[in-house]
Amino acid sequence: MKQVFNKLVRWSLLVACFLGTIELACRIEQYVLYGAPLLGMYTYDTALFTMDEYGIRGKPNGGYEKWRLNSLGFRGPELGIEKQPGTLRIVCIGASETFGLYEGRDNEWPRQLERKLKAQGIEAEVINAAIAGMSLSQRTIHLQKRLLQFRPDVVVMMLEYGSYAGLTPERLRAQRSTRAVLPDHQGLIEQMKSLRAPVKFKEVAIPMLSPLAQAWLAKWEKAVKLELRKKDIGERFRSFHHIMPFEVEVFTQDLDDLSHVTQSAGSRLVLLSPAMWMTEENLSSMYLSWPYIDESWWREAHVRMGEEAREFARAKHIQYVDLSQAIKGHEAGWMVDMLHFNDDGAWQVAQYVSHTIANKEAGDVAH
Repeated sequence: MKQVFNKLVRWSLLVACFLGTIELACRIEQYVLYGAPLLGMYTYDTALFTMDEYGIRGKPNGGYEKWRLNSLGFRGPELGIEKQPGTLRIVCIGASETFGLYEGRDNEWPRQLERKLKAQGIEAEVINAAIAGMSLSQRTIHLQKRLLQFRPDVVVMMLEYGSYAGLTPERLRAQRSTRAVLPDHQGLIEQMKSLRAPVKFKEVAIPMLSPLAQAWLAKWEKAVKLELRKKDIGERFRSFHHIMPFEVEVFTQDLDDLSHVTQSAGSRLVLLSPAMWMTEENLSSMYLSWPYIDESWWREAHVRMGEEAREFARAKHIQYVDLSQAIKGHEAGWMVDMLHFNDDGAWQVAQYVSHTIANKEAGDVAH
């Protein structure tokens, strides 16, 4: 019995040493490739974002794999507080679809927008001030408290709808009285996610499988995650089915607050409605991030809030671009999931926005 126990201990130590060596090798590789810390956590959230008195903000000089932030915490090249004479300074605000997720480095639409405007002879400086997960009201605070010091000539705001789902006066008060915080990484599961070897194994092993096997594995993984989500949420899973008048009312008020902030600062506002590619597969993925919201709510919000934003823009003489119409018929070629673009899709967004900005005289009235 003792001999069996000793053998088990030896094998356990060997396995632990083997796994530890792989983990160390992964950390060294990330240190060499990306400058990642050898010790501690290295995740998208912890490497790129931090907190201040207003909530989540970009971490100065933060970096995670292909994503790099400048010394002011924005994705993109360095810039000064004061803009150069003759420069059109543009601030782009949104979530991950604006910050950039699937695009190659420097191919997110704000970066491509800058290149397009310069190609048209406009000396533009585009600040990508997007932060993943921000509601529209938080984006307005972000603009007012952090970004107006840069004196932007144009503010391009990507709208969002999800934060309004299920909103009641009580929930609104609670939401507006607390600031957004970064995910808690203290739990056991979160600590396990900090291990880098499993992620590396997945990156290396899965591409070696056949396309059919990869598709099956991805489908199985998503199904497992959805079941866990359902179990965790219970009967509240996909419980928001229809958009409510109060949700639209708050959305309109947030648009008005945003308009007031930009107008008071002397900046020109451009509103972008989000492109939404609502297939069954894309919606099922959205349930992982927005588990309370049913497909029917998303579809109603897309129409109702889009119309509300369009009418608001028309009444206030604000430029407005409906990105869903801009990509209609090309979703499969330009988008990766329900909200995010590939390089070609980001190019198309930049094309529409640059056209709107460059032709400001013709775009004074929402179209």
